Amino acid sequence: RQGGRSACMVRIFVGAGRTAGIRPQDLVGAIAGESGISGKDIGAIKIEERFSLVELPADRADDVLMTMRNSLIKGKKVTIRRFVER
Repeated sequence: RQGGRSACMVRIFVGAGRTAGIRPQDLVGAIAGESGISGKDIGAIKIEERFSLVELPADRADDVLMTMRNSLIKGKKVTIRRFVER
């Protein structure tokens, strides 16, 4: 999903992208399934070659990050952290 960022959303970095076969529905399914957040609450998803960026509601981001730290996406453990723009 593409679009402008909402003020109450933050981006998280997921250390898997196109080369790992990641699709938006993989990220939504993993995040919603593990953290209990609704897929409708997940914002824009940008999939690059080696990583992905996912927008989450700011008030749920820390919970999602804690829950996802030991989770698998498409059978692989991936790095997940807050995205910091440089």
